Amino acid sequence: MSKPVGRMSADRSMRRCSVTLALGALLLGALGVAAGSVWVLGAGAWLLIAAVLLELVYRP
Repeated sequence: MSKPVGRMSADRSMRRCSVTLALGALLLGALGVAAGSVWVLGAGAWLLIAAVLLELVYRP
């Protein structure tokens, strides 16, 4: 069997999902620091953890 050339649509969609989670983490982290809210900062941390785990588990 020959390997497909380039990225497939599923690869691009997983990458997009991971980047979206990371950007959400950045946004919530900044909002949490600015507002002094540990809950919002914690939600941003969980989004970052999810983005990293998604990248580690799904490697095209």
